[in-house]
Amino acid sequence: MQVPMTPGRILKRAVKLYPDKTAVVDGDIRWSYSEVQNRVNQVVNALRGLNISDGARVAVLDYNTYRYMELYFGAALSGHVLSPLNIRLAAEEYAYILNNAENEVVIFHADFITVLDQARPRLNKVKNFFIADGPCDEEWITGTYEDLVSGAPADPDHHEPDDENNMLNLYYTSGTTGNPKGVMLTHRNIYANALSTIIAFKLDDATVWHHIAPLFHLADAFFIWSVTYQGGCHVMQRLFDPKPVLQTIQNEHITAAMMVPTMINFLLAVPGIDGYDLSSLQWVMVGGAPMSPANAQRMMEKLGCRYISGYGLTETTPLLTVGNLKDTLADSEDADKMNYLTRTGLEVPGVDLRVVDQNGADVPRDGSTIGEIIVRGDNVMKGYWKLPAETEQAIKDGYFYTGDLATVDAEGYILIVDRAKDIIISGGENIASVEVENVLYQHPDVLECAVIAVPDEQWGEVPMAMVALRQNAEAGEQDLIDFCRQKLARFKVPKTVKFMTELPKTGSGKILKIKLRKQYAAPGD
Repeated sequence: MQVPMTPGRILKRAVKLYPDKTAVVDGDIRWSYSEVQNRVNQVVNALRGLNISDGARVAVLDYNTYRYMELYFGAALSGHVLSPLNIRLAAEEYAYILNNAENEVVIFHADFITVLDQARPRLNKVKNFFIADGPCDEEWITGTYEDLVSGAPADPDHHEPDDENNMLNLYYTSGTTGNPKGVMLTHRNIYANALSTIIAFKLDDATVWHHIAPLFHLADAFFIWSVTYQGGCHVMQRLFDPKPVLQTIQNEHITAAMMVPTMINFLLAVPGIDGYDLSSLQWVMVGGAPMSPANAQRMMEKLGCRYISGYGLTETTPLLTVGNLKDTLADSEDADKMNYLTRTGLEVPGVDLRVVDQNGADVPRDGSTIGEIIVRGDNVMKGYWKLPAETEQAIKDGYFYTGDLATVDAEGYILIVDRAKDIIISGGENIASVEVENVLYQHPDVLECAVIAVPDEQWGEVPMAMVALRQNAEAGEQDLIDFCRQKLARFKVPKTVKFMTELPKTGSGKILKIKLRKQYAAPGD
């Protein structure tokens, strides 16, 4: 017998075994799994009642709310594709993504009405806009999200995919080509990753998961499915604010969460942190950027929980490695244990991960020879939306090439040492340097430019732009920063601009970013 691997089976189990247990907490909302199922049924019927095509893309632009819980499962059971949107983008970026994805429905929080109204004249396919937590007081808004859902019947009418490899979610991720790329994840991808996550983190029905990192990112969203499968509880943190986060951990008896290092740094800086009862917190998965052993130790001491590193990509749904300590290393010196724990980690069950040289051969497990991480498994994406050439370039000989450079030691621990792709990771957010460069090149005074990551105490990394101006041009640093702010999300805008007569280049004319990094990206520069 072959039963389709689909998230619908995940919710079905939770409702069957834990019908009256609290499933989701969001402010005053506390819904049981039975209540979540009723809401999901209404979402399914509401979407099917709209005049949209089969498999239509439904975009959601929202904070971490209960809506994500019901929409992630509602899309799986209605035969539609959910397309979560980063809440920090500019109107021009939303217009590109919504048009590229051919979204027919946009569900958005009222806080984003202005930026969507700015993007709206450029949209080609969107038929319906539904506003959440706000009134329907603009002629272009179809209605409120709550009216859409609450007005639909709660009768179960669930869709089971004809093919578990059908696209279910469409995430946009920064790419080296400048424009974000749509990553197609399937029913099978989501289901398989949930199983891997449960095993890797030993999730059970006592898990109380704190959704702190944004749910439009897979970095946190993949726990929607794994925690639900085990009948755990989801607690929503609409926006990251250090004091309310600590208060929620105390009040809701949080057991686990995912955070990027920047968030942890903010938490540890809260005055009076020792006054919060954080005794329920068992572990925090740290991902999005590396964390030093010293900072990891400080986190464990202050929060009183275990540190677990995690690594993955949107293209891999996302989990690839987890930094658990092998039982054969339990008697190691404390310093050695921390070095293992803060490495990128061990491949999770269901993932075949290799580190290979330029000829595709596995590098020695010596902890020093550098190669590229390649992976295969049920969690690897279907491909890039509308980009067959890029898909073919990324998936070769049955493996997905991550572009991340790493070593592997004798124990099998992976350690990422560099990123082959020019991606800047700022506060856990990915920034494609080429995307920023493309904007700078639109300025009439810019002759050539390069954007690199430089260390930042608060955000880990921030973009810095190196610019050579055209002859007799007079644009200054603030002029270029202001220009970028008109076209990019604020976190993508260069924090500083360095002017040069000419940028260093290779013999073939390519800009030598490695030389710029050595000169400007060293700590203390």
